[in-house]
Amino acid sequence: MGKVYRKQTIEGVTVPAVIHNVNYFWLNMGVYEDGTISCWNKTDLSDVPYQLNRGWLTPCVPEGKGLSVYGLCWLEIIKADWKFNNESYNEFIRETVRSLNPEMANIYKTTEREKAKWKDYHVGFTAEPTPCKIIGRYGYQLIDGDKSNILLLNDGKITLTQMNIYSDGTFSVDGLGEQFFTLEEIEKLFEDKTLQTSVKDGDTVSFGALGEAECKTISSVKPSEKLKEIKEKSLRVQNKPDAHERCQRAYHAYLVEPSDINREQLRKAYDAVPEHERIYLGDMDTRNTDFERILYTDEKREV
Repeated sequence: MGKVYRKQTIEGVTVPAVIHNVNYFWLNMGVYEDGTISCWNKTDLSDVPYQLNRGWLTPCVPEGKGLSVYGLCWLEIIKADWKFNNESYNEFIRETVRSLNPEMANIYKTTEREKAKWKDYHVGFTAEPTPCKIIGRYGYQLIDGDKSNILLLNDGKITLTQMNIYSDGTFSVDGLGEQFFTLEEIEKLFEDKTLQTSVKDGDTVSFGALGEAECKTISSVKPSEKLKEIKEKSLRVQNKPDAHERCQRAYHAYLVEPSDINREQLRKAYDAVPEHERIYLGDMDTRNTDFERILYTDEKREV
C-alpha cells in the first residue's frame, strides 16, 4: 500500500487566553469547530481541564505579575477584575466550540497512539491559527493572512486586541467590526492614536472576555517600529520581498565581498528591519550578533 495524506481546512475563531510558562504570555487562542484547541500546542476539548489544572493555560494573571504581549509590550497587572475561574473558562471554551458546531459533531480527540507517534518522531504538533477573511458573494473563498498584537483605543476604552493582515493588501482590527482598511488608513489610525503600543500607569485595559485590569507598561515597542512591522508582514503575506529578506541578501553580499559599499547597503537594510524583530535575523544562538559585529565593531569574523 502506498503512503498518502490529505489536507483539510477546519474553521474556527480566536479567544483570549494566557499561557503560564515561567512567565505569563498573552495568547489569541485558536478554537476550532472540531474541538481542537491551540494553546502553544495542539490539544482538544477533553484535555483542556488538564491544561487548566496544571496551570499551563489560565484565564487570569495575578496582581503584581507581568504579562508579555508578543511583538508589542510587557504589562504589569496592578489591579484586576477577571471574569473566569478554571471551571467557568473551560465551559466558555466548550460553548465557543458549540457556537461553531451546534451539533457537536465530529469532535476531535487526540489518541494515545498519536501522542506516542509525535513523541517518537520528536515533533511538536501545533494547530496555530491562520487569520483569514471570506470573500465572494457566490462561492466561498478564504483569503489568508497574518496577525499582530495591538492596543485599540475606541470610545475611550483601551483593549488589547489583534490586527489581521491579509494577502490582498487589506487589514482588519478585532474590535472595529467587519471593516477592512487600506495601509494608508492603518497609518492614520496610528497617527490619531486609535492604535497604540503602550498604556499610561494606571490605565484600565480590557482583555476581552477575560476581564479588565489596571496596568502599567514595563516595556513596549515604539509605534513607528510597530507600524514598520505591520508593513513588512503585509509584504510577506503577499509574497513580496520584505525587510528580513532584503537584509539577509545584503548580509550575504557583504560576506562574499566585505567592501564599504556593501557594508553601507547592509546598514540600510538592517535599519529597515523593525527593531524588535532584528533578533530573528540569525539563528536561535547567534540572533543578530553578527550583524551588530559588522555594523558597529571592528571585530573580524573567524572562519
